[in-house]
Amino acid sequence: MATTLTWQPLQLQPKTTLHIGRRRAATVQAFRRNDFDRFARRMTSGEAWRDAWRTANDGFEQLVFEAKKTAERIDRQYSVSRRLNSAARTAAVRARELDREFEISVRWRSFRMDFSRNWPRYRKQLNDFLNTPLGRSFATIFFLWFALSGWLFRILILATWVLPIAAPLLIGTVANNFVIKGACPACKREFIGSKSQIIRCAGCGNIVWQPEGDFFSRNGRGKKSTKSDDDIIDVEFEEK
Repeated sequence: MATTLTWQPLQLQPKTTLHIGRRRAATVQAFRRNDFDRFARRMTSGEAWRDAWRTANDGFEQLVFEAKKTAERIDRQYSVSRRLNSAARTAAVRARELDREFEISVRWRSFRMDFSRNWPRYRKQLNDFLNTPLGRSFATIFFLWFALSGWLFRILILATWVLPIAAPLLIGTVANNFVIKGACPACKREFIGSKSQIIRCAGCGNIVWQPEGDFFSRNGRGKKSTKSDDDIIDVEFEEK
């Protein structure tokens, strides 16, 4: 039994050429001498500092602007300012009611006046106690407890945050208690000076302020008070 097969020619597939692209190697360029010279010139002329300050200032302004916009959006959404104002008014009314009921301000004022009047005696008693052996031992034990318990470091950490804000206010308040400012009634020229010394107007030379009980004051005990009575004039001043 014969089997017939049809002959089929062998079909060759075309050659495929692979194109391999050459990848360029990344070149790393080191700093050259003129780069260091340019940087040194920028640092010497201050241009680098100005650029750094300008960049920091722009970033801070952008941060403040975004924080302000965020606060306004939260305020519009949740009515924070209206609620805070309402709570502040309610708290103020309640505080005034408690003050009238318990006379807190009157008692605090009387306590402050008594304490300020008796403070020299209290300070003398405290110094006398600290000069004794028991007082020195108590002061040493208290300082060791204060330092080892952590309160000293807590107060120092808190002071680093509070003092930059509170120090100018405290200094201004204390300084204003010793400074007087006003205008001369004769020449209308402003003057400013310390309350503990005699102040003369820079324009007309008249005495516009002198401390109470001064040697040259009218109520003073000195013999030269009548000599300067003609130069003393009354003035209106405002304290700041």
